[in-house]
Amino acid sequence: MPNAPVSSRFYVTTPIYYMNALPHLGHAYTTVVCDVMARYHRLWGDDTYFLTGSDEHGDKIAQAALACGESPQAVVDRISAAFRETWAKLGIANDDFIRTTEPRHEAVVQRILQEIYDRGDIYFGSYGGQYCLGCERFLTERELVDGRCPDHGTEPTYIEEKNYFFRMSKYQDWLIAYLNEHPDAVQPEQYRGEVLAFLRSPLEDLCISRPKSRLTWGIPLPF
Repeated sequence: MPNAPVSSRFYVTTPIYYMNALPHLGHAYTTVVCDVMARYHRLWGDDTYFLTGSDEHGDKIAQAALACGESPQAVVDRISAAFRETWAKLGIANDDFIRTTEPRHEAVVQRILQEIYDRGDIYFGSYGGQYCLGCERFLTERELVDGRCPDHGTEPTYIEEKNYFFRMSKYQDWLIAYLNEHPDAVQPEQYRGEVLAFLRSPLEDLCISRPKSRLTWGIPLPF
């Protein structure tokens, strides 16, 4: 028998699955892997917390609701229930299932955004760029492959609008220094070099909002 590791705290989460389609084998694979990891750490006596859940806002949800003649809330209620039923049938032993439309989630998001805004790390500005509906975000020129989204293979749409941005560029040097001082922060180890290589290129500020004129299905900003 191997020596038992020192008891510690262990947190594992699946992706928060997007609710524009019913669960499939890929969702099950990821969730079972996380469940196995959680069970292993519980057996060793670790203080283990296993989270899964559903991402229920965004353009694709609104479009899926429009296509099937339902409200966005009705769509995510139905699909989220299907995910929870699937995990129950598979015997998944998650500690919590978070829905991003739940008041507890919305309250935390708004509190964190307000704190970041109060620090001066969120600003209002104009932006024009290539927007991928599948990714639900703007893509930079260096991310495009032959003018297309590398994940969806579609040509993004050029959109110019005013939004709120997080000053991610402000933290580039801090991130590099932190990863150099804490080499075990990225696991497996071989990916640490990949992350540092990415950080050698300038980080662009992150667009964190959408105009209500274009998207109403989301969490309102608190400021």
